[in-house]
Amino acid sequence: MEKLRQIQTELNVPKNLFNKFENYNYRSAEGIIKAVKPYLQKFKCTLKLNDEIIQVGDRYYVKATATIIDDETKETETASANAREPQDKKGMDDSQLTGSTSSYARKYALNGLFLLDDNK
Repeated sequence: MEKLRQIQTELNVPKNLFNKFENYNYRSAEGIIKAVKPYLQKFKCTLKLNDEIIQVGDRYYVKATATIIDDETKETETASANAREPQDKKGMDDSQLTGSTSSYARKYALNGLFLLDDNK
């Protein structure tokens, strides 16, 4: 898909967030979505994100899929990523665990779809 290639070439999403406890910079799924929206408008594309809960053995994973659709030709491209729910995390209830796992999986699906590198 030519439009995806153009978005991948032009899109820059810096790691503008900092984890002070672990001492590293990072980007969020929300930051990626915010940065890509003008390109979706420019190139007449739609982005969809879907989650699926899958079980492997006794562990649960969120499989996030990012799909870009060319609004004119209806061509699609997808990328998926999995993230495992932790057994528990202090201070979080079950829905918060699933939500944070979903955000993590979505971030990596978006990284894959838009070829975002790991540089600062």
